[in-house]
Amino acid sequence: MRQLTLFLGLLSMIVLVGCNTQSNLSTTNSAAMMKNKEAVMAFYEKALTVNSATRPTAVLSPLMAEGYKSTSSSGVKNAAQLMGQLEAFWKMIPDLKWEPQQIVNEGNVYIVRSKASGTPNGNFMGLPTDGSKSFEIMTIDMHTMKDGKFVSTNHVEDWATAMQQLKPKMEEKDDPIAIANAFMGAMGKGDMEAMMALMHEDMVWQNAGDPAVPWIGPWDGKQTILNDFMPKFGAGFKTLKWEPNDALSGGDTAAFFGQMIGELTNSGEKTKEFTYALRVKVKDGKVILWNWFEDSFEVSRAYHAK
Repeated sequence: MRQLTLFLGLLSMIVLVGCNTQSNLSTTNSAAMMKNKEAVMAFYEKALTVNSATRPTAVLSPLMAEGYKSTSSSGVKNAAQLMGQLEAFWKMIPDLKWEPQQIVNEGNVYIVRSKASGTPNGNFMGLPTDGSKSFEIMTIDMHTMKDGKFVSTNHVEDWATAMQQLKPKMEEKDDPIAIANAFMGAMGKGDMEAMMALMHEDMVWQNAGDPAVPWIGPWDGKQTILNDFMPKFGAGFKTLKWEPNDALSGGDTAAFFGQMIGELTNSGEKTKEFTYALRVKVKDGKVILWNWFEDSFEVSRAYHAK
């Protein structure tokens, strides 16, 4: 009986010690999680979001573990480089906000989905900005934490969308597609006054092909095109079908693709339907290059009535 009493007492002590140990571990884990969460929130509310109370370097310096790395598709930054970038962002984007929308935690890893917004004023990632346009994008970060400090961060930001939102809308007077369409429209109507108004003084009309065809070759300068090329082309080629299918543009250049049929007046021969391509460059709201690509073999065949 005495032995049973001693055994039960020893068992009670083991259970009590185990409970105390588990309680201590739980308390320790809770404290660590709280420190980690506070650090994560400080990252967004005090270092990424512009405020008057502090600066990114002051907030993050005590929160970065030794050897910290910030990794994205564009490369890796250490703690000093990341803080330097954020300091530059604060200067360029005085209303920068980084607002967490969802936080998922598993162990020492915190995944944060955020909304980032701001109005840059300066050269922002190679794009000139003047503080008149804002961006709002989604970002996702995965932070690995230890004892309230950042060990590493893997992050993705939708900067491509930000660039589109910040990019100035091209005015029609600078849009190469609009200018080229206006020029083709005037040409189709025979509106010489409108055509001349859309031609740059240094315009080049380039179309390669059979040198026996009178209008083939580079024609340099507005006056040469008006006085030499256009009379020859107008007298020698009659457009029977002009059907544009696709158009695209980038910067000062537009490209057009479609099908056409023509009649060569010297032979009376019609071309078969062929595909054309046109490259147009604009400068100061006027056409400076009209680079024409056609089925030169088919045009030559019809010209020579072969």
